[in-house]
Amino acid sequence: MEFITQFDQSTLEALYAMRDPLLVQILIWVSEFGRVTTIVGLTAIAVLILILKRHYAYAAGVAISVTTSGLAIILAKGFIERARPDIDYQAYLETWYSFPSAHVALAAALYGFLIYITWHTISSPLKRYVITGIGTVVIGAIAFSRLYLGVHFLSDVVAGLLFGILCVYLGAKFVYYSRRS
Repeated sequence: MEFITQFDQSTLEALYAMRDPLLVQILIWVSEFGRVTTIVGLTAIAVLILILKRHYAYAAGVAISVTTSGLAIILAKGFIERARPDIDYQAYLETWYSFPSAHVALAAALYGFLIYITWHTISSPLKRYVITGIGTVVIGAIAFSRLYLGVHFLSDVVAGLLFGILCVYLGAKFVYYSRRS
């Protein structure tokens, strides 16, 4: 455990040492794509579009993925109660607990599930790879932004990614089983 704490701190310090004001502004904007209100809004739009296209299982799957991620994050943050990095490292002030990263978990849950849908609904390999690449870059950029902005430790971000991926799996399992019945 001490190794993780030391690695978290050294990563935080290294990114802080190379912080650039322009990149801070860009990454604050990127980070917004993982904010709760953004994710909830985009999820609602995705669910509505999927319902209108009569992809009911996918609509429920994305809702399950994002909702499960949100609930898991609330429970984990409240139970673990890990403090955020020292305020001196934060590019802007964040509230509540640090572990795991909600921005990253929610982004992985939503954008990851949209990647899953892409692989099951788009026949063109080129389009699938392009959309998957864009989704992966968005998730990675959000994860990096949380580190670079000094509002999370590396282990918070990794845990957020794992939570989000697990929730995509749960949503995908729902789709699989709902189509079998």
